[in-house]
Amino acid sequence: MRKNISIEKIPEQLNRSKPLMLLILAFMYLVMLYCNMKTNLLADDYMYCFSFADGSRMESLSQLIPSMAAHRLTMNGRLISHGLVQISLMLPLWVFKLVNSAVFVGEVYLVYRIACRDRERNNLLLLCVFGCIWIFTLNFGQVILWQDGSINYLWATFFSLLYLTVYIRKFLYDRDIKRLPGRILYVLAAFLIGAYSENCASTLIFLSCCFMLLGRFLKKQRISPYLWLAVLAALCGFVFMMTAPAQIANKSSQFTLSNLFDNFVAAIDMYRRIWVPLVAYAVLAAFAYSRKIRRDTQLLAALLMLGSLAAVFVLTFASFFPERSAYIGTLLIIFADAVLFAPLFDELKLRPFITALGAICLMAALYRGSVGVQDIVKTNYYLTENEKQIAACREEGIMDVEVYRVYSKTGYCALEGLGYLNTEVADSWPNKYMAAYFGVDSIIGN
Repeated sequence: MRKNISIEKIPEQLNRSKPLMLLILAFMYLVMLYCNMKTNLLADDYMYCFSFADGSRMESLSQLIPSMAAHRLTMNGRLISHGLVQISLMLPLWVFKLVNSAVFVGEVYLVYRIACRDRERNNLLLLCVFGCIWIFTLNFGQVILWQDGSINYLWATFFSLLYLTVYIRKFLYDRDIKRLPGRILYVLAAFLIGAYSENCASTLIFLSCCFMLLGRFLKKQRISPYLWLAVLAALCGFVFMMTAPAQIANKSSQFTLSNLFDNFVAAIDMYRRIWVPLVAYAVLAAFAYSRKIRRDTQLLAALLMLGSLAAVFVLTFASFFPERSAYIGTLLIIFADAVLFAPLFDELKLRPFITALGAICLMAALYRGSVGVQDIVKTNYYLTENEKQIAACREEGIMDVEVYRVYSKTGYCALEGLGYLNTEVADSWPNKYMAAYFGVDSIIGN
């Protein structure tokens, strides 16, 4: 006999539907893949196509170690991330685009999964996490789509969250990695993550210690030695990165009181620009406290918010503060909001308000996403036309090429804020690397 389905229950069933969740994840992947496919190589991408050791084109893995050794002396200490950049540029470009889209979707799902934990599926929350990243990420194109930028920032944050899940699981459920080989691999991976990104590593070390100390003294948990060893390994990786000769030189040349103050103001301004999720956190935290939501959930959200502050304000001590560096801080705020959103949605009295909040988020994301994709596509068209012109000139024997400069309108395009071509000096960055990449003597913008 066929069951009658109440009309009132249809939205709830859709929200918990596994097939719908899979469709949402597939939709996210296809959207990101399309945007990745419409993003050209830009700026540093051309530079990392060549070895820092001898300037030759990167064509085999045997060139990687000498190139990164020279990179440590001349550029900075981020050898893990930039090594991955050089590997990705040796492969067909579509390989990176497939992987990068998967990393983004994996990050969204990871935030959602931890926020939802042992609750029923919540497709609205999954969409809201996706929407919030679209809306609030500063310099979205540089962080999510640009090949060099995404490996340095998007991937760094994804790996950081994977690392942090072990400490979150320990704090919430007192669960450990059971097998010895798994613990050893985790400690080794911690070194690599510690050496991956300056503010990601410092934030992870800080949050890991916070989770362990709260677990030990608040919940009387026994902290396994491998967890402390992982923090120590991450710290060693961080020190390895920060003691690179180029890193020290950059610090010493720009570590001034004026620079510190400018970076501090930039950190405050970053939070001003993403005030909406901050206000959302304050509102959700107040509701969580008044409704007596589990203490562990409130503490998790508060620690993630504290981690966001640490991730951004530690950049006060950076040699420079590009907005893309603040991505992990933005994501941790979104993460904190998601952690509170899930249990409050389960409160029947609050569900209409929480649902309305989610609906507003999705409408804003639809608008911002449409504007962003339009800008990405338009910019890709003009950049591709320039690339065709350069190739045509090379075929005709014209080795000194002049192309039109291209501009983007929004931060959703990776070009925004990076700069395209110097209009005056052909032998400057990034002109000379673009010329070497396309096989001509010089390229200049007009």
